[in-house]
Amino acid sequence: MEATAITSVPSLAILPQFPASYQRGTQRIALPYLNRTIFISVDDILCLQGEGNYTFLFTRDRKRYLVSKTLKEFEKTLDGSMFLRIHKSYIVNLAYVQRSVFNKDRQVQLADGREVAISRRRMKDISQQLTQFWQKLLN
Repeated sequence: MEATAITSVPSLAILPQFPASYQRGTQRIALPYLNRTIFISVDDILCLQGEGNYTFLFTRDRKRYLVSKTLKEFEKTLDGSMFLRIHKSYIVNLAYVQRSVFNKDRQVQLADGREVAISRRRMKDISQQLTQFWQKLLN
């Protein structure tokens, strides 16, 4: 599993919103990168995009890592209360979801401005999970 970092121009900070009950900084992912292993806090992952047997990890510092691991493998290891599979090709970190649209557009907007499609089949379930998460933020 070799990760490739593809960076872009950093701009404004991307800030997450975590529920008070969430323990930050407790889980990290190890990625092989340039003959060494780097560790990324799961709290810094905005979303994961699956491409066959590979997955792109997008982080809050606007970096993109390519990992030779399927989205399904990541889905098994990530905290289900914070990460939600919203499409066959996407898992999003709920802390970075700014808004969602459940009309014909069916998408969520992340803190970096990225818009991610929501699966038509799982729309009701995803809507309920987003609502529950946002209610936790208010408590």
